[in-house]
Amino acid sequence: MSKSTILLVIFFLGSNLYANELWSVTQLKTKIDQSSEPLVLLDVRTIEEFESGRIKNSINIPHEILLSNIDLVSEYNDEQLVVYCRSGKRASLVIEALEKNGFTNVVDIEGDILAWSEANYPLVELKVN
Repeated sequence: MSKSTILLVIFFLGSNLYANELWSVTQLKTKIDQSSEPLVLLDVRTIEEFESGRIKNSINIPHEILLSNIDLVSEYNDEQLVVYCRSGKRASLVIEALEKNGFTNVVDIEGDILAWSEANYPLVELKVN
């Protein structure tokens, strides 16, 4: 094998090392509505963003907290963990950290909560009395 072929093989193997599933918001909505298997919806936005509107049954752990303490989600290691943020940047960082720490069933949402909102899917807001 030539040197360039070996480098290409290494590149492609490395780029897929932390390959996770990528779902559209339509796929996520269908899974939420029809699946009997539980999904863990992990919103990694700030608390303020979470309170302004989230996908029903989501849990919130801001990405900067989660990145420094992955153990906060260790109880979900064997479950399907769906990670989202506003547009995808923070979720990508969290997904990479999760997969480096042994999480194998992690799902990324294409377009994150922006795409969810654009599809007019429901958001739950925190009601303050």
